[in-house]
Amino acid sequence: MRSFLATGLRLAGLILALGLMAGTAAEARSVPPGSYLRSCRDAQVRDGADLAAFCATRNGQWVVTRLNDFPSCRGDISNQDGQLWCQRRPVPPPPAVGPRGSYRQTCTRVEFRNGVLSAFCLTRGGNYQPSVLNTLTCQPGSDISNQNGQLFCPSRQRLQPPPGSYMRTCRNISMGLGGVLRAQCQRVNGSWNPTALNMNNCGNYRDISNQNGNLACF
Repeated sequence: MRSFLATGLRLAGLILALGLMAGTAAEARSVPPGSYLRSCRDAQVRDGADLAAFCATRNGQWVVTRLNDFPSCRGDISNQDGQLWCQRRPVPPPPAVGPRGSYRQTCTRVEFRNGVLSAFCLTRGGNYQPSVLNTLTCQPGSDISNQNGQLFCPSRQRLQPPPGSYMRTCRNISMGLGGVLRAQCQRVNGSWNPTALNMNNCGNYRDISNQNGNLACF
């Protein structure tokens, strides 16, 4: 009986070895070190990253076991009752989507595109509701938070338009965040003309005036 079992184990070992050696030469790789080698035999590397072997169980049986992607193991590779086992390296979290802010603690399904932030945010009642925020309106460096299910940020401070003689004959004056001055300025014939002036192109100007309905800096 013992002779029959020994012969069976040798045949099983030969079958495993033949299967493990079926890969190409390019897949050949040395078996990794570890405590499993004390209670496992016929260890081979398959597909360049998978470890296979015969390992002993607690009751003395030998079983075929396989450990996938052993290079991602951290520390020892051991035999746990006939199964190859290791502790994996922690998987880095996926990159955060959207701008930073405390809203991430209570909002989920975050999307961010062209400055528009959308998410499902937790309310005081314990429900999640959809919310959208145009982050271009946020004060630079300010926190984006969840206010009872609504995305919120402090608004940008409005820029004050620069002084100039144009103010006497222009109306609806506003200063954009990109440095563009907009207004409706009166022409010589009395009509009103919408006009804009990029202040970034003015340099060291002395005055901003209304030139027949058009803003100009000098």
